[in-house]
Amino acid sequence: MKPVSLAALAATGLLAAACATPPPAPDTAVSASATGPVSLAGKIAACGHVGAPPAEVVYPDGWQQRLGEVAKKTMSDDELLGGPVTTEVVARDDRPVSPPRPVYPQSAAGMGLEAQCYAMMDVTPSGVPEDILTACSSAAFNASAYEAAKTLTFAPKVVDGRQVRRLNVVYPLTYCLQG
Repeated sequence: MKPVSLAALAATGLLAAACATPPPAPDTAVSASATGPVSLAGKIAACGHVGAPPAEVVYPDGWQQRLGEVAKKTMSDDELLGGPVTTEVVARDDRPVSPPRPVYPQSAAGMGLEAQCYAMMDVTPSGVPEDILTACSSAAFNASAYEAAKTLTFAPKVVDGRQVRRLNVVYPLTYCLQG
């Protein structure tokens, strides 16, 4: 698995415009001590910490290949409608009708970890996510990102009068501790 920077992913135009809002983080206050500055270990720049490094997301095997696949617009012969019709479209930036409520992993909160995650999924014609893959800057957040992605609901997408399946929708999730 190869880390890819957020800047590189953003440059590809594959980021969704929507963002998840995590629930309030556990009480994990970070404060300066008389001996020196606050440690930024586990903190990421995406959470607004000055001097923190950018999140380096680790993508699972098959992520880049799936994104790189050319839109395979599946055609179906429907004689009643007069011939072939599109049943799948690539829609990387579709927005859900309501954002998910990801759960901050307690083990990660206890270690002071933050993360940037992406969930890539296909969306059924009725708006339900399936075939979900997650990629996070810390493996401790993958399960939470997956569970959050399962709760997303999308409005049905209609093309040529038919509801269609959306491929490779990418949804970002950011896990930040209140410090």
